[in-house]
Amino acid sequence: MKTNIRVSGLLIAFLLTAVQFVSAQNSYFFPKSGQLDNKIPSPEQYLGYPIGSFYTRHDEVVNYLRELARVSDRVHVQVIGKTVEQREQIIVTVTSPQNYGHLEQIRQEHLNQIDPSKPVVPNSAPVIIDLGYGVHGNETSSTEVSLLVAYYLAASNDPETLKWLSEAVIFIDPSLNPDGRDRAANWHNQYHSNPAVGDPIDKEHTEGWPAGRVNHYFTDLNRDWLNLVQVESRNRVEFFHQWYPNVQIDFHEQGANATYYFEPTPTRHYSPIIPQFLYEEGIVLAKYNATALDNIGSLYFTKEGYDNLSPIYGSTYPKFFGAVAATYEQASSRGILQDTPNGPLTFAFTIRNHLTTSFSTIRASVAEKANLFKTQKDFFKYALEQGQKSATKAYVFGDNKDAGLTQKFLGLLLQHRVKVYGLSENITEQGKTFQKGKAYLVPSDQPNYLIVHSLFEENILQDSIYYDNTGWSIIHAYGLKYAKLAAAVSRGEQVTAVNLNKGNIEGGESKLAYIISYTDYNASRALYHLLVKNILVKTAFKPFSAAVGDSKRPCGPGTLIIPVAGQTISADSLYKAVQEITAEAHINALSVSTGFSAEGIDLGSSNIKAVKKPEVALAFGQGVTASEAGQVWFLLNQQLDLPVTKIDLANFQRASLKKYTTLVLPGGNYSAWDKATVDKIKEWVNQGGTLITFQTASAWAIKQEIVKERLSEADASGGGRGARNAGQVSGPTTRPEGTDTTARTEGRRGSGAAIAAQPGQLDTAVRRGGRRSGERLDFARQEDVEGSKRVNGAIFQADIDITHPIAFGLTSRKLYINKNGPTILLPSTNRYATVAQYNGRPFINGYASKDNIGKVANSAAIIATGSGSGEVILFADDPTYRGYWLGTARLFLNSVFFGNLIGGGGREGAGEE
Repeated sequence: MKTNIRVSGLLIAFLLTAVQFVSAQNSYFFPKSGQLDNKIPSPEQYLGYPIGSFYTRHDEVVNYLRELARVSDRVHVQVIGKTVEQREQIIVTVTSPQNYGHLEQIRQEHLNQIDPSKPVVPNSAPVIIDLGYGVHGNETSSTEVSLLVAYYLAASNDPETLKWLSEAVIFIDPSLNPDGRDRAANWHNQYHSNPAVGDPIDKEHTEGWPAGRVNHYFTDLNRDWLNLVQVESRNRVEFFHQWYPNVQIDFHEQGANATYYFEPTPTRHYSPIIPQFLYEEGIVLAKYNATALDNIGSLYFTKEGYDNLSPIYGSTYPKFFGAVAATYEQASSRGILQDTPNGPLTFAFTIRNHLTTSFSTIRASVAEKANLFKTQKDFFKYALEQGQKSATKAYVFGDNKDAGLTQKFLGLLLQHRVKVYGLSENITEQGKTFQKGKAYLVPSDQPNYLIVHSLFEENILQDSIYYDNTGWSIIHAYGLKYAKLAAAVSRGEQVTAVNLNKGNIEGGESKLAYIISYTDYNASRALYHLLVKNILVKTAFKPFSAAVGDSKRPCGPGTLIIPVAGQTISADSLYKAVQEITAEAHINALSVSTGFSAEGIDLGSSNIKAVKKPEVALAFGQGVTASEAGQVWFLLNQQLDLPVTKIDLANFQRASLKKYTTLVLPGGNYSAWDKATVDKIKEWVNQGGTLITFQTASAWAIKQEIVKERLSEADASGGGRGARNAGQVSGPTTRPEGTDTTARTEGRRGSGAAIAAQPGQLDTAVRRGGRRSGERLDFARQEDVEGSKRVNGAIFQADIDITHPIAFGLTSRKLYINKNGPTILLPSTNRYATVAQYNGRPFINGYASKDNIGKVANSAAIIATGSGSGEVILFADDPTYRGYWLGTARLFLNSVFFGNLIGGGGREGAGEE
């Protein structure tokens, strides 16, 4: 009996302690909450630890939110997709039961906002709020905040909370980057000490490569809202367009030495095409944040550092659809506790600040919803008016020789809800012909004109103080044929879905050979799948016209020829294999019955060479620029289904390279490699290997004398991830105060000011902040002056040799390149080795100083040069940039397939008469 009494007493004491602990937690995070419903489990009660004492894994985040949905009729969880690593992407909807009971009716009513001809929604309608947490997985406080926000909204019954629930539909995206989140959470939990260690150099605070900022393929998802390369982004944008929120907040972290940032940004960072009134409404909401942070004694800053320029971010993309959207940045503890100049920074404190602004955002949105409704309606009216006033009345795009790329771009437009139409007849514009059924029309007079503008137009910027890429025109990135129309043309039917080629073999089964045009972007996929099946495939180094009955079919360089003879499988099996692969790749093949060409080389020519199945190794690990390595990994996996071998730099010394045909070195810092490793790579190239290098890796290869090419002595200084950041990767400890974590790897926060050069008008460009040697300048000008030297990402134009194997499949010599680094290659002394060379007036889009434009002009963009029996292919820039620069990505793929066919050392001396 006494034992039972003792046990009961201990249980009561434990429960009292637990209640007191939960109460203490609640009083810290919810100081004015009053009584919270004890039927709703707090995160601490469910997880077994206080929020801010550990990092919550994504699966536990999802489980807790599902538990809230089980016990509360205010909370509802839906799955919008899965990540590459198969983690669920969820959206939590929090609103009153009454609102949720007719949620679809609310949605349909709200969608009237995007139609300028319909009236604004009534003030009685709920305001739509989207709170997005943790797009950078190692900016970890925000996901913890999502648990507390959902808990409070489920458990609080005070009048203000009930008003919020009645007058708002609140969407919580608890983890925009689940894969990166778990990478970071596992790191911090693994190296967490008890008691906590605040020393910034402690391993808990210094994540290893590639860190948790990025997703599975090392992509920064906060640069993918417009590009929609990654599955997480596509899922999220699809949900966005179901609702078009009035308010959307993107929660981030910045350097530990900072305080708290919320918009507005400086007016010079505003997008030149977004209406001023949208930014003004954001300033109204900002005042609520200021009051809330003042009330808890937290310092903050505004109007510094961050830009509102392009729709690539989670805080800017919604602005292009009339939302008041903003970035909130909390100084990061990167662990449970970190010592800073501002004092000890705890994880719990970072959580509380983001929690405070989450609630102030809801408070502001409900209080200002009438203005928010009007602002969004006025925005779409404004966008339509701007489209109607535009000198460009429509854009036409599409290439009958590249249906794959055409459909890919069409799909992107449709994901952004751009109105697209077929052509009613063939159109010829600017010397380009667009065929009905093969090309599409995008009119300017549509409510989503501002996103249309972003996808098609060149933006010549007048200021260099931007923290990221300044040239984002997707049509240039794809390298797809397009034209601007100055007059309206008749439209065909509206297009609502992509129309993928079903793939077929024209002419049926052949006894001689099949031909596949290489001009389609998807031809590379078919080529690799054919090689995987051990099918003999050849490529033409010179053009020819195939005889097909009484007609002839032009076949350019790169055309794939699959002979029936010489295969290891029967003619019937070959036919079936070609059928299956062309259907899967959505391309056509042509059956030919004679090897005697109507024009040009015949099918038995020595200028038609067999392609070897590539075996690719990729440099990986500390020292390599993680984003570039991830892009190569992604491209080879997703476009080709090629299982690239990722080799850590530290393992190269013991790795055998003999099995690989191709070695890829992304930009980075390779100084850790000793002479023996460098010599190993040299020997491998000389014995027939193909070495492909990007940016600073190209400079490294030249300096190591792996290849006899030359660098310009005057590089584009300070450029993005170039010499300054080449060896730095996501996640280290210290960042400039007031910048977020991207500043370390992406050049996110540029500085300096300059008037940008207009294309073809370089002589009129004036560089502000230029200085003569010894010129004295005020200290306050340092950021402006030095920042103008950066190349944060701008579009330049080059001339490419379309007869070269690296350019197989291209039909235009005009090549658009994204330049975001300092590497400047001099043209090769071998007259045939400079595959692409920047024009004399190369600048097209974004911001670049006159000085940097001059350095880029006439420099080499791509060099392919022999070394022994092998080939070294130098890219001055990153051809796979962020996974969407498909116009140059296809050149990289060609390097993989055809690098060993270029000629090796046999071309030495080719530069001599």
